[in-house]
Amino acid sequence: MKKKFYIEKQSAGTRIVFYLFLELILILPSAFSQNMLVGKNLLNNYNQYRNEFFQEKLFVHTDKDSYISREICWFRIYYVDAFNNSPANLSKIAYVEILDRNNRPMLQQKVSLKPGESNGSIIIPINIPSGTYRLRAYTSWMKNFDPEYYFEKPIRIINTKNLQPDSTFRKIKKYDIQFFPEGGNLVRQIESKVGFRITDAYGRGLECEGLLMNQNGDTILKFQPLHMGLGNFIFTPATGQSYKALIRFPQGETITKELPAAYASGYVISLSKNHSSQVTLNVRVSEDMEDEDIYLVVHGQRSILPAKSGRLSGHSFSFAVDSGELEDGISQFTVFNRDGQPVCERLYFKFPENKLLISAATNPDYGIREKISLNLTSKDQQGSPVSADMSLAVYRLDSLQDIDETNIRNYLYLSSELGAIESPAFYFEDNGKSREQDMENLMLTHGWRRFNWKDIVQHKSLAVEFSPEFDGHIITGKLVNNKTGQGVPYEGVYLSVPSTRTQYRPTLSDGTGRVKFEVTGFYGTQELVVQTNPKEDSASHIEISSPFSQNFAPGLLPEFPIPNINSPTLLYQSIHEQVRHVYNGTRLSKFNMQSVDSNTFYVVPDEKYILDDYTRFQTMEEVLREYVRSMKVNRRGDNFQIFLVNNPIKRFFPDEPLILIDGVPFFYTNELIQQDPLKIKRLDLINRQYAIGYQTYPGIINLITYQGDLDGIVLDPHALVLDYPGIPEAREFYSPKYETEEQFNSRMPDFRSLLYWSPEIKSGADGEKQLSFYTSDLPGKYALVVQGISNSGVPGSHVVFFTVKK
Repeated sequence: MKKKFYIEKQSAGTRIVFYLFLELILILPSAFSQNMLVGKNLLNNYNQYRNEFFQEKLFVHTDKDSYISREICWFRIYYVDAFNNSPANLSKIAYVEILDRNNRPMLQQKVSLKPGESNGSIIIPINIPSGTYRLRAYTSWMKNFDPEYYFEKPIRIINTKNLQPDSTFRKIKKYDIQFFPEGGNLVRQIESKVGFRITDAYGRGLECEGLLMNQNGDTILKFQPLHMGLGNFIFTPATGQSYKALIRFPQGETITKELPAAYASGYVISLSKNHSSQVTLNVRVSEDMEDEDIYLVVHGQRSILPAKSGRLSGHSFSFAVDSGELEDGISQFTVFNRDGQPVCERLYFKFPENKLLISAATNPDYGIREKISLNLTSKDQQGSPVSADMSLAVYRLDSLQDIDETNIRNYLYLSSELGAIESPAFYFEDNGKSREQDMENLMLTHGWRRFNWKDIVQHKSLAVEFSPEFDGHIITGKLVNNKTGQGVPYEGVYLSVPSTRTQYRPTLSDGTGRVKFEVTGFYGTQELVVQTNPKEDSASHIEISSPFSQNFAPGLLPEFPIPNINSPTLLYQSIHEQVRHVYNGTRLSKFNMQSVDSNTFYVVPDEKYILDDYTRFQTMEEVLREYVRSMKVNRRGDNFQIFLVNNPIKRFFPDEPLILIDGVPFFYTNELIQQDPLKIKRLDLINRQYAIGYQTYPGIINLITYQGDLDGIVLDPHALVLDYPGIPEAREFYSPKYETEEQFNSRMPDFRSLLYWSPEIKSGADGEKQLSFYTSDLPGKYALVVQGISNSGVPGSHVVFFTVKK
């Protein structure tokens, strides 16, 4: 019996062990597959977001950043994919503006982004007030996102006729003090790192000393910024306590600022990098939370790493990431809970290992009117030649013009991802251990991101209001009822650009009355005619919208120190610019005509009649009846009808064709018959069905005047006629040559402070490009500044100094 009892007991124990083992076998794969599923879903959500919401970046290289009135601001736009910095090609138009402190536009311009055309120039107005202005650039597609994604940089403008700044400017004395718990939140009884940013109202970092105190007035610790108002400290929030910082400035002023409240429960992260180049992210949770599975997703601009999973043990877990897996620049570390919801995130910066090394060898000294031969080279970090797209400016330095520290490298890696940064070039300087600490503080205190994981996880769709201009400029407007002021839905609207090219675009207003027309090759200011069909609508009017953004990024422009009226530098600059306009005014206003497609929208007509090749008749009715065999002209009393032959079936259409004069539609056949045939140079016919936009026409008749300007032809009184600015013609940069003795000894003054500007420089497969230019009559110190980007999206810049002596 005992033996039997033992066997039964052993058998029961075996069954228990077996069942536990079986349960473990079933649970582990389930847990593992659950982890795999959550991680896979996070990656899929991210990739889907990237595929659906293409984002762009623009970087604008200006020849310099300080100008006087009547001077020309030259610029080049670099247009790249925001995800990998490689050259992009979605948008074909960029918008460039110079805004004052109140975001009022002083100058606005459209710029082509087609290869070889992404550059331009703006003349600074003679009546603009002295001060700091905001130069910004964006595309139509970028207007769907936050304006902080636009390119922006401050430029200084000095009106030599009036040194008084904008009268509306009032200096703001205000402190901006912010605290940023690492990961997002403070949690009671968990040690946390807190970054802080202490600046003035214009974003300039301030020197100060601070005390962290609890609600009892006890001092917890002291802190002060490392550089430019940025720093961090570590402390553990206690239960039942709130905290504030007492900050003292060198002038003796004291400010008190509350810290963010600590939560009773939640997640805290701490990121560190050890000497073996391993990045560790430690996750800790409050004691009231149970251990659970958590996930880490790390992504940069270009790619996303496989999701990592772990299980909290003792309320903590550490993820390890090899820094070699991280891409250059900013990576975002995001921790997700077991439900796949983001709970903490942190930015980390890896100093770029891939580099575009640009060199431009020059002599240290040159004489006036001396030739400078330049050999530009572009190489990768291993020293191998690479092809690069570059731009070059050579300008004189003085008390009003220093080096513009905004370069393509620090912009694409930092400013474009984080927003406005004070002295971004500082963070790339090799200043030893402080370099890592300064970048750490920058990452802690800037939470501006290109991704919002909550939107991604929730599959939040993008509200697209502005279409990408992937073929040409899109003109937008609204059809409005004259009585109610409301939009008129689903009505035909027709846009024409009167010319021999015959640009005609029909469209249908949407449910709110909005209309849009895509026009290609739209250079210079041209006349637009926009109208509805008076047979169908005579109680509405059309309003054309500005294509320039009405949204603005926050932040104030820095104060501009106005130079003294007796400043010798200012006096010389003013004289030099006046002399240049007197002696070289025509050269400064020389433009290169852009090459455009001269075909009409239907390209080749089925029939074409040059009326001067025929006997001229006095009425259009006679012309049509006598010359055009594929047309039938009917008259019933005072009303005419015209029908074209449908060539494919050799029969007349039952309906009347589209009638155009210089591309402008006329909706009554009598209007065509009443025209003076002596004003018409050519008659085109389309003898087949023709579809354009939402319309399909039973043929087309297009009369073209000698100049394509309607030649006094009266339009419908309800039509909107306006001059609409397109892409300006490309201004030619004037750079004189002194190749002969006669040219060198010319008495024509040469007071160029901008010696050379070349916006489109392509180095070949050997990574080289030869250039040459001449110095002017102005001695002094000069800077040669090159910006560029490789075909693979690696940015680089280079600055060389030289002196011109008499």
